[in-house]
Amino acid sequence: MRIELAAGHTIPRVGLSATLGDKLLAAEFLRPGSGMKVRTIDAAGEGYDLKLIVKGYADEWIDEEVPDDEVGESSSYLNTDPKEQLQKQSVSVAKLAIAKYLYTQLRGTNNLVFPNSRSQVEYYADQLRRQCERNGVPNEFWTHHGSLSRELREESETALKAGVTAATAICTNTLELGIDIGNIKSVVQIGPPPSVASLRQRLGRSGRRPGESAILRCLSIEKKLTAKSSFSDQIREGLLQTTAMVRLLLEQWVEPPRKGALHASTLVQQALSVIAQKGGATAEELWTVLLRSKTFENISPEEFASLLRELGARDILQQERAGLLLPGVLGEKLINHYDFYSAFASGEEFRLLAEGRVLGSLPIDRPLTIGQCLIFGGRRWRVRDVDAKGKVIFVAADRGGSPPAFDGGAGSVNDRVRQEMRGVLAGSDTLAFLDVKAVELLDEAKLYFRTRGLGQKQWFMEGNSLLVLTWRGDWTNDALALLLTAKGLATSNEGIALRVSSVDQLKLKSVLEEIAALPQISIEDLRLKPEHVIREKWDWVLPDSLRLASFASSVLDIKGAHTTAQELLTDN
Repeated sequence: MRIELAAGHTIPRVGLSATLGDKLLAAEFLRPGSGMKVRTIDAAGEGYDLKLIVKGYADEWIDEEVPDDEVGESSSYLNTDPKEQLQKQSVSVAKLAIAKYLYTQLRGTNNLVFPNSRSQVEYYADQLRRQCERNGVPNEFWTHHGSLSRELREESETALKAGVTAATAICTNTLELGIDIGNIKSVVQIGPPPSVASLRQRLGRSGRRPGESAILRCLSIEKKLTAKSSFSDQIREGLLQTTAMVRLLLEQWVEPPRKGALHASTLVQQALSVIAQKGGATAEELWTVLLRSKTFENISPEEFASLLRELGARDILQQERAGLLLPGVLGEKLINHYDFYSAFASGEEFRLLAEGRVLGSLPIDRPLTIGQCLIFGGRRWRVRDVDAKGKVIFVAADRGGSPPAFDGGAGSVNDRVRQEMRGVLAGSDTLAFLDVKAVELLDEAKLYFRTRGLGQKQWFMEGNSLLVLTWRGDWTNDALALLLTAKGLATSNEGIALRVSSVDQLKLKSVLEEIAALPQISIEDLRLKPEHVIREKWDWVLPDSLRLASFASSVLDIKGAHTTAQELLTDN
């Protein structure tokens, strides 16, 4: 819009995507207010040949003697005689099997392997490098993630693109799109992908040469079941989610963009950009360029005025007597900084502290509030306090039982995916893309689903907690978890289910009735603290009310939580 205003005439706009979930929404985004005039061209009919397998692995841990220099940093091990230079290391049988599978299947070709965390990227890359060394062959396996230096990332990219020798990158979403890495033979996904759209984007890297098939391998690790296995492990949640996402991928469904998001952080960046471009601008000019044009149509006039006042109070903007808005002292520094024109934050991580001991760090891109539970390092923790400025989360051990193998942390899952997961459990059709072990693991899950009557049951006790089966996506589940926590019931979103700690069914029903009886639910009902919802680059300058509203519009489905509370009461 800013380019068109500067040029003085309409400029053709072209959008290209392999992962459109809703073409009408995309058209409206491309030409706000005139989406019906946008011409859409669907090239899906061209098709491509896909080779696909989903492999299941039942995991267990064994102690193995390894040379002293091969003990991993995160491994638990026992001291042995130093003269033998051996130590006992606790290792995952499934991870070792996956590393061996990757080595035998991928050597000699270019591939991308996507685990769901940087630590797993390093683990598999290390295992594969050691395998190359043991066999006396050149290493073909490289790492690529955001914590690596630019030089190391470029080494991986060059190895893939050069085509001189075979190269496989073990990577995060840094290689999902946007970087030219040449021809890729196959894509491997370890654990559930963040979304169907992400899986489609990753798969699009493979099979680009004429006559070549796209190859996708999905590998899923599930815990060995015991009498104390959690609900998540019993229904094989990681494998179940992968299976559901693959089915939706084959149906050519991908997640549509969220409607109604305010994007207030981006509005700040654009407002400052207009002022820098024009050497100053009035509030009316900013309104015309950014809001009347429908670029930020969900921001109200009152919210916009509140934002300008806040920017003035922070000395980011100052106003001349004639009404012209100019950069303030702080605004000048921000605009002249080299990273100003990047609209997005670099994804900072919070440190986790338990009784003064640092447990590690993790990114926070989901709602977080005091009393909430989270899974980290193979244990459950309850949030005691959050220091947003210092990027620290203070936690205490929680007696919620042993955590499941699948922690649901790969990405925010859509409603449709969770409904598809329920359909997989309730169905009896044979899925040709599953290997024998995956079929066996899913059959166990289906048997548990039937014998426990989970097709009709909405909540049940597990240990000292109540599990509430919503079968909804994370935007709804996160909002309902916050509502229940605000009402005094410590609740965490654990995927398919919400876990409500130390509560009986009568109390839960009573609180759900309170929520369901509300005419409507507002962001204030969630009792979030403004300092706990800073996740985008310019959130820190937003007025508290706008910051909360922008956060909720992006990552929560408050209306869906209200509806779900009503449905839970109807079905129980």
